[in-house]
Amino acid sequence: MDIDNLRELGARLEAHGLVVDICNTDLRLHVSNPLNSRLSEENTVTEGSFVTSFDYRIGERGREQECAERIACILAVGATPLPEASA
Repeated sequence: MDIDNLRELGARLEAHGLVVDICNTDLRLHVSNPLNSRLSEENTVTEGSFVTSFDYRIGERGREQECAERIACILAVGATPLPEASA
């Protein structure tokens, strides 16, 4: 896995409206919710998988779209809104 995989994941995360910063030297991607910067996550590359700072395996290389959707969910972006209560 190389920096291109992180760039691909980063582009998909940006499409979800997240803020992304990629560190080329240690294959690390920092992503945060622009509405609340405390909702953020560090992701690294370990043995062909994307892994969070809490050592949670997000997914495999080549499945960047699925990984981006999982990360967006963790950071409360793109979640399906609850239906409105009826009166």
